[in-house]
Amino acid sequence: MLFHRPAALVAALLGAAANNPTDAFLAADPRPIIRSRQHNVLMAAATPPPPPPPAVATVASSASSASTAPTTTASNLPSQKELLAKSSSSSTSTTSSSAAAAAAAAAAPTSSSLAASSNKGTSPGIIISSINYDGQVPKTESDEYVVITNNSKSPIDVSGYYVYVATTGSQGPTFTFPKSNNNNNNNGVVLKAGESVRIYTNEIHKESGGYSFGSGKAIWSNNGGLAVLKDSAGKKIGEFKY
Repeated sequence: MLFHRPAALVAALLGAAANNPTDAFLAADPRPIIRSRQHNVLMAAATPPPPPPPAVATVASSASSASTAPTTTASNLPSQKELLAKSSSSSTSTTSSSAAAAAAAAAAPTSSSLAASSNKGTSPGIIISSINYDGQVPKTESDEYVVITNNSKSPIDVSGYYVYVATTGSQGPTFTFPKSNNNNNNNGVVLKAGESVRIYTNEIHKESGGYSFGSGKAIWSNNGGLAVLKDSAGKKIGEFKY
């Protein structure tokens, strides 16, 4: 068909080329509409998709996120479990030390218990052997008593001997054994070997000697005290501290 219409074809091509080089080729096609559609489809298909976002931006964003993310570093501080274990160990150690100290203190003799057995005397035989300082009688404690003992193997005349309370550092309430007196048929007081007598605060007990201080109130302190024994010449022969 092109060879039968050379003049018309050339004219069409030239006219189309003057307006649009691409349309010149389309004008030569006897099926311009169909060709035009195919051309459009081909052009659309040939159009490349938009390029993806630059990788640098993504990397930078990731790097920025990484730089802002909190970091966790190893700590040299002890854990809570370690602290609790250490505290428990320290508490156990402290408790054990306190218990040991308390046991030692309980086992050690107190000054009061040592004082209760303190008995000093310069004269063999006559001693203050004990003191019942806590009477049972209300208020007056008249049943308090001090015990005088002859622990020798021979009788000893204690006439004129006296014992007194010396808790305050001076001579307090005093009891003196009767002296020999022929006018009163009093032969004095002789303690046999191993014999003991009691001197009550304000009671008379014949079975234990029948002696008393004659005090209307307690004379021996419940908080500790001192008794002193002297002979008829005023010489100190013994004391008892409790």
